[in-house]
Amino acid sequence: MIHSPQTDPEAGFTLIEALVALALGVAVVVVVLSTLHIASNGAARAVAAASQAESFARTGSILAGDAQHGLRMRDGAGAVLFDGQAHSLTFPYMARFSPGTPALLQYDLVPAQGGTDLMRAEAVVLAQGATGPMGQAQPIWHAPGLWEFRYLDTDGTWQRDWSGPDLPRAFGLVALTAPQAVELVAAFPDLIEADCALGPNPACHLSAEVFP
Repeated sequence: MIHSPQTDPEAGFTLIEALVALALGVAVVVVVLSTLHIASNGAARAVAAASQAESFARTGSILAGDAQHGLRMRDGAGAVLFDGQAHSLTFPYMARFSPGTPALLQYDLVPAQGGTDLMRAEAVVLAQGATGPMGQAQPIWHAPGLWEFRYLDTDGTWQRDWSGPDLPRAFGLVALTAPQAVELVAAFPDLIEADCALGPNPACHLSAEVFP
């Protein structure tokens, strides 16, 4: 007896059934590839976010350490050595890698690659507030977007430029997309004159009682 294809249970797939199976297979492959792509993008974003957070924390530590070693020094005319602008900052500090040697720190915010590079350089402070040549600037942070410095006055107000007779209480950075949020804040301690930075000595006019 000859069986018709419609009733034979051992007959192969019809063309329509084969096309349906092929379409289902393609759909499964697309779903799997999409899932892998989403997972890959999510992992890449997580790695980028972690790297950015680490860079942010490292930069904050550098700025805070520099500010903690800040000095109150004056030039030959008696003016405090401090220049705070929106895109640059200069102040003296006691060099951590050369104990007993005051240095002049300079930070610059430079537009670069769709963002901003924070550059750091320093120069040795000579007699009467004069300084030697500024060393080569090194990038210490790259951030997306444009950033500026801000300076905290004694009233608790952040200023874009600093022109006070003394140093500000702190400085920080703001992204121009959110200029009200001051980040990477570095506070200056109760500063002392450079002659007293190493403790009681004949050149320091402070009494020994003020030192720990």
